Amino acid sequence: MVDANRPNILLITTDQQRFDAMRLNKPDSPLCTANMDALARGGVNFTRAYSTCPVCIPARRSLLTGLHPTTHGLMGYRDGLEWDPPFTVPQLLGRSGYQTQLIGKLHLYPQRKRYGFDHMIRSESPATRPESQLMPVNDYAEWLQKQGVVGEVENHGVNGNSRLARPHPLAESYHHTSWLTDQAIDFLTRRRDPSCPWFLHLSYWAPHPPLVPPQAYWDRYCNLDLSPSIGQWASELRGDGLGLAPDAMKGPFDPEEIRRAIAGYFGLIHHIDDRINALLERYFVYGSERAHEPTLILFTSDHGEMLGDHHLFRKSLPYEASAHVPLFLSHRNMGLATGVTNDALVGLEDVAATCLDAGGVNLPKELAGALEGKSLMPALRGDALSTRDWLFGQCEAMGGLSHVYAVHGPLKYVYFTQSHKEQLFNVIDDPSEMRDLSENTDLLESFRDAVSEYMTQTGQQKFERQALKPCCNRSPW
Repeated sequence: MVDANRPNILLITTDQQRFDAMRLNKPDSPLCTANMDALARGGVNFTRAYSTCPVCIPARRSLLTGLHPTTHGLMGYRDGLEWDPPFTVPQLLGRSGYQTQLIGKLHLYPQRKRYGFDHMIRSESPATRPESQLMPVNDYAEWLQKQGVVGEVENHGVNGNSRLARPHPLAESYHHTSWLTDQAIDFLTRRRDPSCPWFLHLSYWAPHPPLVPPQAYWDRYCNLDLSPSIGQWASELRGDGLGLAPDAMKGPFDPEEIRRAIAGYFGLIHHIDDRINALLERYFVYGSERAHEPTLILFTSDHGEMLGDHHLFRKSLPYEASAHVPLFLSHRNMGLATGVTNDALVGLEDVAATCLDAGGVNLPKELAGALEGKSLMPALRGDALSTRDWLFGQCEAMGGLSHVYAVHGPLKYVYFTQSHKEQLFNVIDDPSEMRDLSENTDLLESFRDAVSEYMTQTGQQKFERQALKPCCNRSPW
């Protein structure tokens, strides 16, 4: 049975949701995330959470195991790699008596490998890819066919990495986000084992492109005046965006195209927000025995989305729009803290440690010390949180943008490993990273020392001090 010492655990992840794409984190935004905001206010909202490798598969490895990318061995996008981690969160929770379920995106290979889950409903994306050697499985596409939907759902013509946007061609009930939520409701109300607590990872594809929200959510944002942030260091770049591939990572882009992309992105997030509330209302319905079950709710995203900021699109980059993610803990029937804002440096590795702590699970002796994340549960319990002074991230990115980044205090340092260029931002006073401070060599030195030591300790290429090129508020490319 469920008790306060072993609560149900609901892990909700979105894909490609940046930190400021939650109204609570950016009050002047036109985006409506009323339910996410209320959940965050009902627990602890962490305002400085980062994806330590802001691209899909490495980030999801860290979420599943609590291992930093330099430990689990993947620091860039590489699909089709089977992986045998030393442990996973669902594996350890399952061994301790939890029923474990995945619904949605896991983005690990092969698709039916369970990675510790009792059961999985897999859909890496809305796209149908039956001929793919990497992603032939899509339970959503099979469901659509059973509903009589003829043809492939991606016939709308918008690519899965595109900045183009339009309303979804099907009714809202057929949207990928709606289907995932309905599957979660079905599991929690009809298919769970009532004799034990559950761990559900509800993993949304949105707001990852294609930027095709249901019509009502498109209508809410499509006519707003929306524009990206262009830093002083990027303002020298010129171009009208015409002729660029729809999935190009570097601009400048067509301003109208980006305005519509932001509208589609906001629409997808607003839709998720409403569907999360539909799930919680259905599970905790008034009068049901479930309404009194202690439940921990943890929300985050694998990485963000540049969304035109600084003439950039997609993810993998060290900037706030790509690497800084929303993360909050909320709860029902647990009597823990509410209304708390916490500014400790947090990494995605901490999600695993938090889930295991909440479930009362300790690593077996042979794995003691392997977990690199830190539990965030003390912040909910009113206890002191074990914090880090430095947070390091990196990514083997395309287009000469491979990098290592370090966050310490209010400053974030970026080192591009191929060009040896450097940037420095005060992300507290300047959260949109409008001005690069790397002309201040006094500020740079402590970061250079820290990154050099980090790269040495993790067995990477040598940090070449003699080759360093501070960008001095100019573009690094």
